[in-house]
Amino acid sequence: MRNTVIAVLGAAAALAGCAEDGAVTPKGGQAFEVPFTTVTSVKYPGMIARAFGRTVNNAAVVDSIVGEVTLMKQLDGLARYQFYLVNGLDSSATPISHRQWVIRTDSLLDASGNITSPVDTNRSAGVRDFWRGGFFGRKLRFNVTLSGTDSVHQRAGWLVLTIQGDSSRTAYGDSTPRPLFVRFRDQKGTVTRDDDAISPDTLRGTFGEFLSPARQTRFAAAGSGTLLFWDVASSGNPAIRVNFSGLSKPPRGYYYQPYIIDSLSGNAFAWGQPYDAAEKPLRDADAGTASTIVTLRAVQPAGPIIGKAENYTYASLMLEPKTAPPVLTAPLTIYSLMAVQRANIPSALQSKRAALGRVQAIVTRGTQGGPAASNVGVVIQGPGNNFTTLVGNKNTDSLGIATFTNMPVGELRVLAIPFGGSIVETRATIVSGQLATVRLVVP
Repeated sequence: MRNTVIAVLGAAAALAGCAEDGAVTPKGGQAFEVPFTTVTSVKYPGMIARAFGRTVNNAAVVDSIVGEVTLMKQLDGLARYQFYLVNGLDSSATPISHRQWVIRTDSLLDASGNITSPVDTNRSAGVRDFWRGGFFGRKLRFNVTLSGTDSVHQRAGWLVLTIQGDSSRTAYGDSTPRPLFVRFRDQKGTVTRDDDAISPDTLRGTFGEFLSPARQTRFAAAGSGTLLFWDVASSGNPAIRVNFSGLSKPPRGYYYQPYIIDSLSGNAFAWGQPYDAAEKPLRDADAGTASTIVTLRAVQPAGPIIGKAENYTYASLMLEPKTAPPVLTAPLTIYSLMAVQRANIPSALQSKRAALGRVQAIVTRGTQGGPAASNVGVVIQGPGNNFTTLVGNKNTDSLGIATFTNMPVGELRVLAIPFGGSIVETRATIVSGQLATVRLVVP
């Protein structure tokens, strides 16, 4: 099968290829069309918080704000996340320090190779002005302590998490991204504090754009898209194109990025830079005044890096922070979780995927050729760069053998997990249509 061209067009009328973007004009072959659908539910970044306070001289005094921030992607270079306290009356903002614990949620395997319930492990603690961010199972647990004598803090009503492009200095201007926020004090619209109210309940933050205490927007995915592909193209390469319309404007500091992903192997690629129908970049659509993006397209010139489209299972449109853009046409193991639109690669194309292989794991005790190790959990993790995709999980039989079918082509990680013993691992290279045999020795 020939290499795939990944291309995106903004309008149905723009089917002709154009040399400057590497697109091709499909000729012959069967055409397929698959609609994108809005992901339910989108994994937005989140924040929960609770304010602890008391009443002093009829005024509501806040001692501290504690909470957790989740799914905030790690930022690149000098970019960092920074907490601000914002006065609900005059919009004045003050950067604050906080005590933080970075928590990672770990998934464990038991002696039979089954995934157990996640557990939290404390990884670090300290007092910092900035937070870099984390991936997937990581979250920030924070404690903001407020001064009882500081009138700025005590008159604040909002906790806002900002994205700072340069962590060597703080900035809180119209262009500063403010994607996550929560109101912890109701200031009742008066300068006096004896009518303020502090909620005793757990508060849920909002992901969107904090413009002022009187105006915020909550991001909600919207829009529609279509995935099109042809079996044959004039260049000799199959063509894939997508078109989106009516997308919600991203929060300030974010942009839309198309991906192509294989759920079986864990391989993922960010492909194409987003443009509108007039070939203007959409990277700064977050700064626009319109609430929707009329048309989004992206173009990826032909090349062998991504490989054949039939080796992937779906395409996604994701929101990414502009201060942590993914590398284009490079294999990714960490990327945004905010998939807002998704379309499956049609089965007519996936059926052309290279035949899958098989793995036979032979587990013995003591030495190779020793007694068979029955009822030992064997786990196989997929050929993504960090082997995090679980593609197989079963126990050995009475002969110490565990056989797996429908294994993706490429290198796999094979783990043997004996009850009460240490995990043993090896690698298996899967060739299309063939059986790979590995031998593991457990205590």
